[in-house]
Amino acid sequence: MSPRRHPIAPPRADPDRRKEVPVIALDPKYSVGIVEMDAQHAHWIQIIDEFKAVAGGELDEQAKIDAAARALEQLHSYTVSHFASEEQLLATHGYPGLDAHKKQHGELAALVGKLLGQARTPSNHNTPLKLNLLATIWLLEHITNEDLKCAQFILGKAAAGARAA
Repeated sequence: MSPRRHPIAPPRADPDRRKEVPVIALDPKYSVGIVEMDAQHAHWIQIIDEFKAVAGGELDEQAKIDAAARALEQLHSYTVSHFASEEQLLATHGYPGLDAHKKQHGELAALVGKLLGQARTPSNHNTPLKLNLLATIWLLEHITNEDLKCAQFILGKAAAGARAA
């Protein structure tokens, strides 16, 4: 049974911003039930998969290092953008755990930034492994635990508002 999907989206300064998030299928086990968050998570996972494809194996040639660094730059940029969007959504709905959630986001953004620096170092061949661990452990755990709690809070508020109306 697939989770109920809700079209709540964060407020936007740019009404055309939705065009920036391509439609990518998200494995249902990672769905939080809010369309915008799910679309962003799917895009994020795709960027990580692209990095792993580019940087698969050792970063033993300058071309591989450059490609990995470009992919990580894209990941870092999207991470910052996604976190800002998600935090705005949580703030709009008065999520009580927002400060702790922001702290987790800051830790991951710093880690991705650190990996970006490491990817640019020819002697550091562990960056693909580190990003693979980051993707499989931190990101997916964060989505299935922390982001799901946030979504349940927002969807619960929406349901309570609908019942009161």
